[in-house]
Amino acid sequence: MTYDTRYPSIADLKIRAKRRIPNFAFDYVDGGIDQEHGKRRNREDWHKVQMTPRYLLDVSSADLSTTIFDQTYSMPFGVPPVGLGNMMWPAAEIALATAAQKNNIPYMLSTLSTTLLEDIAEVAPDVCWFQLYVPQDIDVMKDILSRAKNSGYKVLVVTLDIPVGAKRNREIKNGLKLPFSITPNMIWQSMIHPQWAINTVINGRPDFVNVLRYKTTPNQGLSEFLTSFNMQGVTRERIEIIRNLWDGPVVLKGVQYESDMLAAIDIGIDGVVISNHGGRQLDAAPSTMQSLTQLSKYSSEKMTIMIDSGIRTGMDVVRAKALGAQMAFSGRSFFWGMGALGAAGGEQVIAIYKDEIDRTLKQLGCGAFKTMDDSWLA
Repeated sequence: MTYDTRYPSIADLKIRAKRRIPNFAFDYVDGGIDQEHGKRRNREDWHKVQMTPRYLLDVSSADLSTTIFDQTYSMPFGVPPVGLGNMMWPAAEIALATAAQKNNIPYMLSTLSTTLLEDIAEVAPDVCWFQLYVPQDIDVMKDILSRAKNSGYKVLVVTLDIPVGAKRNREIKNGLKLPFSITPNMIWQSMIHPQWAINTVINGRPDFVNVLRYKTTPNQGLSEFLTSFNMQGVTRERIEIIRNLWDGPVVLKGVQYESDMLAAIDIGIDGVVISNHGGRQLDAAPSTMQSLTQLSKYSSEKMTIMIDSGIRTGMDVVRAKALGAQMAFSGRSFFWGMGALGAAGGEQVIAIYKDEIDRTLKQLGCGAFKTMDDSWLA
């Protein structure tokens, strides 16, 4: 695995990405909702988790592997779903899926991705998970699930935490809205970031290619279509239907409250991703670290707990495991990597996390990620 020593941390990649891509693309990934208190809280609370090292042990090697849904991955870290991924860097989704397959880590593709789900499955056949924004039209939902299953996706991740659209101030200021329109600011930003602009011209303007076929009328506006496409609040009844339709593992993403966890267990859901959408939906939401400490007691052989939002280092992944999460994800890390280094960004992010997880485990005196638990917490 190649490793660019100029960018040894995710923070370094973020700085580089901000210089290299247009503001509207950077702010789309970096920004949160309203005043972004929730986004900051996600990050700050991970710093509060302290751990106590153990010495007088041989830590010449550490096993980073983890097994989720009967599949063993090389490390406990993966690529989460990000809509409009190719806006951050052209062809980013294919590049990240390819890197995930090469390094044997999970790759979640968003319903609102800008690459066909069938194309992603071809480059990441062993590690691809599909994330579903639940359509109001049940026949549309069934068709999307059929496409995902026929393409080889094994794990289905159903997002719960977007009952309404979000008011993200940075996106409003940048003129990033639906339907897409080219503003003078976007033209200027593209001109002063020529490498991004040239690659975008070569690869084409990103669009929601997986769902456009479900427009009810050819002239239906994109904003109108997406508003009518998603369920305004995913119900338990719909999750039960999805559970019956999908014969593989089903994961609920966006779980933060105990009643939702108990409902997931009752329905027969296989796992949850504790998430507040990266602080992008509700500024008053608790941090995912807080939610994890309250919900980790429900982890079992039948319920796998995973987490995203605020993860920025390999140490955070280890902290999450000590608190009860078997796998962690970080969308901003990967897309800052793409913005900073283009197609090589995914490999760089994976290399950073792999090194940091390995070093953290060894420094703590833990020889295998799977044995990390709350006994290491200070």
